[in-house]
Amino acid sequence: MNEKKLRQLNILTLIAVLAGVICMVVFSFVLAPKERNRIGTDNLVKMNDRWVLKNYQGNDDKLITLPVSLDVKAGETVTIMSQVPDDVGSSSVLMFYTEFQNVIVMLNDNKIYSNGVLNDQKLLKNAVPCYNVVSLKHAKPGDVITIYMASAYKHYSGEIGSIYYGTAGGAVTELIKRDGISFVLGVTLLVVTILLFVSLIIIKDVEVDKKKAYYAFGFVLCAVLWVLSGNSLIQLMTGNNFAVYMSGSVLILLMPILYLMYQSCFAINSRFAKIFELGIYVYAINFLVGIVFQMLSVCDFAAYIIFTKILITLGIITLCVLMYLVSAHKDNELKGNFVANVVIAACSILEAILSLFRFYEPYDGVVLQIGIYVFIVLLVIYVERTVVHEMNRQKDMAINSIGIEKEKAVKNINTSFVYSALNQVMTELKDKDREHSRMIYDASMYLKYNIDTLTITNMVSFSRELEYIKAYLGIQYKRNDNLEALVEDKVVDFDVPFNTIEPLVENAVVNGALKSENNGRIVVRSYERLDCFAIQIVDNGKGIGPDKKFTGKQSFKTIKKRLGSMCGATVEIKNKPDKGTILTIKIPKDGYIIKE
Repeated sequence: MNEKKLRQLNILTLIAVLAGVICMVVFSFVLAPKERNRIGTDNLVKMNDRWVLKNYQGNDDKLITLPVSLDVKAGETVTIMSQVPDDVGSSSVLMFYTEFQNVIVMLNDNKIYSNGVLNDQKLLKNAVPCYNVVSLKHAKPGDVITIYMASAYKHYSGEIGSIYYGTAGGAVTELIKRDGISFVLGVTLLVVTILLFVSLIIIKDVEVDKKKAYYAFGFVLCAVLWVLSGNSLIQLMTGNNFAVYMSGSVLILLMPILYLMYQSCFAINSRFAKIFELGIYVYAINFLVGIVFQMLSVCDFAAYIIFTKILITLGIITLCVLMYLVSAHKDNELKGNFVANVVIAACSILEAILSLFRFYEPYDGVVLQIGIYVFIVLLVIYVERTVVHEMNRQKDMAINSIGIEKEKAVKNINTSFVYSALNQVMTELKDKDREHSRMIYDASMYLKYNIDTLTITNMVSFSRELEYIKAYLGIQYKRNDNLEALVEDKVVDFDVPFNTIEPLVENAVVNGALKSENNGRIVVRSYERLDCFAIQIVDNGKGIGPDKKFTGKQSFKTIKKRLGSMCGATVEIKNKPDKGTILTIKIPKDGYIIKE
């Protein structure tokens, strides 16, 4: 997708998001019902067999048992009546579910509840699916309850479901039983999504595709909010059924736009990019048409949402087919999303099928919500895995860069020129001043050793490590007249990790031999055993082992770890106060394991 098209789609997406937010705010605060019916916090019982149907289609009153389905025209009011039960109390309530029906509840001649009734807003059909909880705190046994129901949509006008009677606490308990798990999962996913989004913003040193991640988390956030908007406990807490429902409707219109913007980031060629672009335009038009139709009362908004769900299902199925075709060509990025799309496609198809049956109406959206939950988890895992993979890639690049910089630094030193100069000085002094000639040789070897530590990290022959050890000991011997250094190299034909033994010798000299109250003494010996090669470093210092005090560019823990991981070696320490320390490195032969 070219940059110009991408900018246009970004602007379109931003406009759609802003329009969605504005609509949600308008629905929530400007066009919301004037009476907000909050629910307080035992089991409810059905109150289905005490109702009188008043003057139905000009006929006499008659007794009915709920639930019933009556042949009622759109806008026609259905009236049912019953008496307040004898055990009514201050916490008693009626609870019943309605789809798109305006509801008024009267106690004798007093209105005690209304939902979805806005006489001053003729163009807005504001009756939405919800649980109506009607307080009977002012009722007395024998009082008459009258319920008026009417819907602008014929499909819902004559539908009267079961009515439950109990306490306010029982109503809340019933809603928690129904939607409690979904609510907890939704809130948890919302918190996780926000935290991941914040962590993505905070990341500064990792070059992840943040545009792709922002679209992904934007879609996930909308999906989580949509799942929560269909939860009765949200209606319980907000007391505004209309605003919650309309927010959910706006979100489901908005989600496919954000999702396709996310998927468009994976377009591998212009042909796929055009398919995503076309899909974005289709769902953007669907979004705007849905909002306009609702505001102008053109059609049943519930039916339009069902149409939108079908459109989303078809889009996801098409996307799954495209992903499968691309995955067949080993495109790993799209392959990572394929499973998540299959899950949500299957749930969308099942949701569309179940929506055709009446028994599923109280559970509308549950299957799709489950699919959204699974999809969100898979998507978050995939995005985070991508971020972690990118971080690891950046780490490897940094490590390689450090290695290259080290090599450049070594080349800039021009070591061959330095060694040639030192070698020339050493040669000229060899006949006249052998001691200083040896000093220069040891210094050049020690210099070479320190430079090699910048580039060599693998195993080397112990004989090579020993050359540097002898050079270091030669320098220290010249600098300290009271130091005795002895090397007993019986066996040198084995390998050790480079730059591990020499630092231990340095530490034994600095923190051991040179701090001895008498003349310092350091012994380095190597020998062979049946199961291993051993290197022993002995000093006559104060008996403070390297595990207690260590001087060097590496820590003792790092050296010990390198010895263990690279050649399976173990390190043993024996020390006595004021008598010295014996450090033994045991390097196992092939087929043997040395235990500490």
